[in-house]
Amino acid sequence: MGKVTLETDVKFLKGVGPRRAKRLEKLGIRTVEDLLYLLPRKYVNRSKVQKIAHLTGGQEAVVRGRVVEKFKSTASGKREAIIRISDGTGHLDLVWRNMDFVLSNFRLGQTVYAAGRVYVYGGKRRMYFPEVEEEGKDLVGIIPIYPQTEGITSKLLRNLIRNALQSVEIPESLPDYILRSRKLPRREEALRYLHFPEDMEQVLLGKKRVVYEELLKFYLRLNLGAKLGRRRSIPLKRTGELTDRFVSSLPFKLTGDQRRAIREIEEDMAKEEAMHRLLQGDVGSGKTVVLLYASLIAIENGYQAALMAPTEILAEQLFMVAEGYLRPLGVNVVLLTSSLSARTKRNIRAEVASGAAQLVIGTHALITEETVFKNLALAIVDEQHRFGVAQRARLLEKGRDGIYPHFLVSTATPIPRTLALTIYGDLEVSRIRERPFKAKVINRIVHKDQRAQVYRFLFDKVRSTGKQAYVIAPLIEESEKLEEVKSVQELYEELRAAAPPDLKLGLVHGRMSLEERREVMERFRRGEIHILVATTVIEVGVDVPNAKYMVVEDANRFGIAQLHQLRGRIMRSEETAFFVMIAPRKMSYEARMRLRAIANITDGFALAEEDLKIRGPGELLGTRQHGEFSFRGINLADISSDNRLMRIAEVCRRDARYILRKDPYLLRPENALLRRSLEKLEDREVVDVG
Repeated sequence: MGKVTLETDVKFLKGVGPRRAKRLEKLGIRTVEDLLYLLPRKYVNRSKVQKIAHLTGGQEAVVRGRVVEKFKSTASGKREAIIRISDGTGHLDLVWRNMDFVLSNFRLGQTVYAAGRVYVYGGKRRMYFPEVEEEGKDLVGIIPIYPQTEGITSKLLRNLIRNALQSVEIPESLPDYILRSRKLPRREEALRYLHFPEDMEQVLLGKKRVVYEELLKFYLRLNLGAKLGRRRSIPLKRTGELTDRFVSSLPFKLTGDQRRAIREIEEDMAKEEAMHRLLQGDVGSGKTVVLLYASLIAIENGYQAALMAPTEILAEQLFMVAEGYLRPLGVNVVLLTSSLSARTKRNIRAEVASGAAQLVIGTHALITEETVFKNLALAIVDEQHRFGVAQRARLLEKGRDGIYPHFLVSTATPIPRTLALTIYGDLEVSRIRERPFKAKVINRIVHKDQRAQVYRFLFDKVRSTGKQAYVIAPLIEESEKLEEVKSVQELYEELRAAAPPDLKLGLVHGRMSLEERREVMERFRRGEIHILVATTVIEVGVDVPNAKYMVVEDANRFGIAQLHQLRGRIMRSEETAFFVMIAPRKMSYEARMRLRAIANITDGFALAEEDLKIRGPGELLGTRQHGEFSFRGINLADISSDNRLMRIAEVCRRDARYILRKDPYLLRPENALLRRSLEKLEDREVVDVG
């Protein structure tokens, strides 16, 4: 192996190897650069060694003591390996569960330093899975705590990162004029501050550098090569020919929030400048109706509209909803996805190119070269955070003759206001919080050992009320790693065997074909299926008002936004709904807090704010998984809850605009580093073409 660089596969770094590299991949670490940008989720100040007698429950502490006993115990109901230490003032038990081999790492009389959270049970002090060092030098001072996975501890990560910093040359990625003007440390220095700080001031300075660079590149990508003024588009005024008929055909009255959002969209689309608007809709608030209304403004003016969704399942659901509403109005709605047959795609693309297809709903297949629109005037991107900037740009480039389509971003995941301002700073924001009806829901967290009672209750309620139910399983297939999690097929077979013979059960999941899913969902809508066992394919877009019960298995494995979306399926009328979350008695603190939040809060925007308080590194809005929000080393929740970081975000937005006014394509020599950094990001962005 030659010289180790930032791009080197992490398995070639000293101390890693193929087996450990596979475990690191679970943390999103594939290269040495990924490792260096796995930033700590928190820091613990262990600058003072404490006396055991002074320890209280819940505190983070570092202690020094002598090993006086080592033994195994099952008193707690779990197999525990225990090292008991004493410092003369008291005893502390260091506890590892299902890790008997740990005992061989210690000897009686050995002096160790131990660090971790203190728990007090029956007067006895304990630390579970503590960090232990014989010398203790790595456990005193400002200690970073990293995200962990099986076989990968914070201590190991610190050692690997130290190796990387010692063996890899870290090139600078920001121009000198930015470093000077914004008083930022150089890249290598910032990473040392973040991983091995001497004090919290260094942590803040390192974080400032990383946040600034990532957000600056984000804003540069949004606007690179564009005139920073508004782009010219087609002024489209509502004629009422389709829009009025559409509103009259709805089985409910529009809410005040829907009417306000529609009014804002109408005003934007009537201008010669292209609309740039974010539509946020809470679960059950009628966001899709507003999207269809906006599409009809374009269509009744003789133009086309496109709606791009991140997954085929979501695109299919949106297509079915749009068909139901718009076919009776004579609007031609088509679905274009990658999995369609080559012949079907050719036929649909011919309709799109001729203009016969008025509303085109699809996935990434919309942005391939083969898809050509006749006169696209409105581009809608649903669940925007799951697309990269380049993907969005390709859709907007589908406008013809230099005309830039009006642009509407939508999300059913409520985003805290501060986060929306940070990420969608150049978009106007419309929010829909009201529902067309006042939905009532009773939420319950039930432990796994009470599953039998839950399903007896469910069967009884479905039979006695005539209402329908969903049962949600998190997985489609069996998993060796998650043996305790029911696959949807197993769950379906189990419940079908347990249910009374007069109850009909159905099964739906993402591996089924569109035709199969449609058939099952249609039978469920008609009431022929009483209980639908499903995966999260029913998370968005499924509307069966008679379904008033939902049971979510292994609810602790779901995020707040996903649980809220699922619950929305049974909040489609004013009748009381029942939402039951089955979870183990013992779960992580964060999982417990998520379930409590869902149990106590039904407003999606309030839940989003709560999610900010609970969430760990970088997961909000899928920040690790999807192009546009792949902010390396940044927890967006931290940005939105920290005024200092919010100010950095605002500075980045202004700086990006200033830089691109002077150098729209970053061609000047002083911006060469920025241009290379952006090219690397584009190279990493993968587009699923069809």
